[in-house]
Amino acid sequence: MNVYDLVIRDATIVSSAGRQVADVAIQDGRIVYVGRRPPRSAREEMSAIGKFLMPGVIDTAVQFDPNGDPGIWERESRAAATGGVTTVVSLPNGDNPVVDQKSAKRRLKRATASSWVDFGLWGAATGDNADDLGAALRDGLLTGILATVGTETGVTVEQLQAYLALPGVLGVQLADVDGPSAREVVQAVRTTDRAIHLVHLSTAAELALIDPVHGDLPVTAGCTPHHLFLSTEEADTIQVRTTPPVRPEHDRKTLWTAVKRGRLDCIASDHHPLQADDGGVPGSELLFPLMLSAVRYGRLSLELLVSLCSESPARIFGLETKGRIAKGADADLILFSEGEVTRVGEGDLMSGAGWSPYVDREAAPKPDLVMIGGRVVARKGKLVAERPAGRPLAAART
Repeated sequence: MNVYDLVIRDATIVSSAGRQVADVAIQDGRIVYVGRRPPRSAREEMSAIGKFLMPGVIDTAVQFDPNGDPGIWERESRAAATGGVTTVVSLPNGDNPVVDQKSAKRRLKRATASSWVDFGLWGAATGDNADDLGAALRDGLLTGILATVGTETGVTVEQLQAYLALPGVLGVQLADVDGPSAREVVQAVRTTDRAIHLVHLSTAAELALIDPVHGDLPVTAGCTPHHLFLSTEEADTIQVRTTPPVRPEHDRKTLWTAVKRGRLDCIASDHHPLQADDGGVPGSELLFPLMLSAVRYGRLSLELLVSLCSESPARIFGLETKGRIAKGADADLILFSEGEVTRVGEGDLMSGAGWSPYVDREAAPKPDLVMIGGRVVARKGKLVAERPAGRPLAAART
């Protein structure tokens, strides 16, 4: 008689639709049964009584490859996994930017040997590489294309037209939210009906731009934890250097209002494993603990957290086997308790950045258990797997 690899018993499964207490059976890295009393026995059983179970966090903006050193990807993906992140999409820049097939293959090769989490790649739009990125998309090397509009090093609205014609996710970062380019991007979507994902929204002005069309046009939007939890009014965070920068308190409060109203679609860390003076904020391993602490203080519900961190990123990026607890989905799961908060300690952090703006701030503990592809990777913030086994998203889809 066939047996399951693992059955998780009596878990409170959380989705955007609500909660249910059920058993989850796992076989060959996939979820094969969700319900009461699986029809077969298992080699291993795990009790989840009194615990919540949700799909793993999908962090769609991380820099794990700043300079081509695979050791950095190994270290940063390990840290992310302990915090509940099970899938990432790598930002395209760094010393070896992803701008064509060749550079995408090199980055995939470095990551494949060292990643603790499943991963995909953004390709960087430069204004003249639409054909190259289109070929990389067709070869399954990229998860999406990221274009910065409105800077000297980014692309113009006219150049963006070539990328609008390509398949896959088109991420857009607006450099000047009050300028004409931002309105022109929205108009381009209106004209072509091409879906775009606005990344790293950080101001009330951006929200005022997209709020009237959100839900009517195929425009989705995300923000970062540092724009939700930090502001320039706090003396200890004014020196945080990131793009876009930390904003005034008014913008931070406006972002939270948009989150609660369902006007933002996902949260991504924009993780950079750099020293504070070098720019960027390390945050992938704390993305889930910070958002779960917001649940504790009534800023959002658990159901909305699952939508922001798991379900919506999977939908936006076309990751059909990710972001849900259902038959056929990847067994990427996190088991946790609700209501606990603790102080972030410097010694608790695993990122090699060596600092965090969240040290001594409140956050929920890291998850009790993190599972990727049916394999337990971390428990209570500690790595327990013996080796990295993260897969490229093209392989994870099969």
